[in-house]
Amino acid sequence: MISKGVAPDVFTYNSIIHGVCSLGMWKDAECYVNKMVNFGVTPDIVTFNIVIDAHCKDGRTEKAQTLLELMSTRGVSPDVITYSSLIDGLCNSGQWEEATKLFREMIDRGISPNVHTFNILIDAMCKEGMVKKAHELFDLMIERGVELNTITYNALMDGYCLHRRMDESTKVLHSMVIRGCEADVISYNILINGYCKAKKLDEAMQIFEDMPSKSYEEAMRLFEKLENDGLEADIVTYNTVIDNMCKSNNLDEAKKLFDSLPSKELQPDNVTYNIMIRGFFQNNEIDKAVQLLNDMVYRDFSLNATNTSSVEDLLAADGLEGKFIGLVDKILPKRQSKGTVTTVELDC
Repeated sequence: MISKGVAPDVFTYNSIIHGVCSLGMWKDAECYVNKMVNFGVTPDIVTFNIVIDAHCKDGRTEKAQTLLELMSTRGVSPDVITYSSLIDGLCNSGQWEEATKLFREMIDRGISPNVHTFNILIDAMCKEGMVKKAHELFDLMIERGVELNTITYNALMDGYCLHRRMDESTKVLHSMVIRGCEADVISYNILINGYCKAKKLDEAMQIFEDMPSKSYEEAMRLFEKLENDGLEADIVTYNTVIDNMCKSNNLDEAKKLFDSLPSKELQPDNVTYNIMIRGFFQNNEIDKAVQLLNDMVYRDFSLNATNTSSVEDLLAADGLEGKFIGLVDKILPKRQSKGTVTTVELDC
């Protein structure tokens, strides 16, 4: 290519670097990075992500972190892929404390973790025996509107099973079905294996018989059955159900369940309100969303950035700035900068 007078660009080098990294040849990858610089081609975010990921997969997390620092001097900003690769590498090498520091750092820099980032940390924490912290991250995903997937649920279920907390693990499976996320064979294997190790063979066989997948309507019937059977559900369970109703365009049913919470001796929390506000806003039912925001002000809720982002979204709609300025003055007495988020405390 070069001998024919055709100059390689950053895409060319990234392709070669990705190829040699996929073969575990990270030293060759670094040689190509040096070559591209010598040829006047500037490494971009893709270049750094490829090499950082290769180092992390090879257990060279210190080198990967050095590259993260180098990015700043080269004017390249890390993204969610950069941090996810580093967090994964640190977790795999047992450095979960350093991983949680990077997790907080990425949020402080305004980089939103995605489902892959969360899954990495939840799985690592469960394996370290920190199931409570893992469940806090699980709740944070719901609060921030990150779509949970089968991997998320399986990691948390496995964490509970490892500690013989089968009731909690089964509850996660129920939450998964109710939320409309289809359990796979791994989900059921985790529970069956957990019950067998806990010497509860009858329960293991029952899970085996219940393996067929369930639709949204079946999930709601399961929830109703659990309620009728005396399910002692907490607000987190109801948040899951309400969120699934909203995402399935059953806002009226979600609002009914929301309004029924006091009769169940439960009070909606920030997460509950966030779910309903997001649901109404996405369905263009602005007045109902604002009514809930007013309700939060009336109830003297400590509003977090998720709520205030909803307010900013409302104000961004045509003609709403003046109408709700008084509401904003109440909700944002100390104006939060855009991008600030609420996080759980991960220190142990």
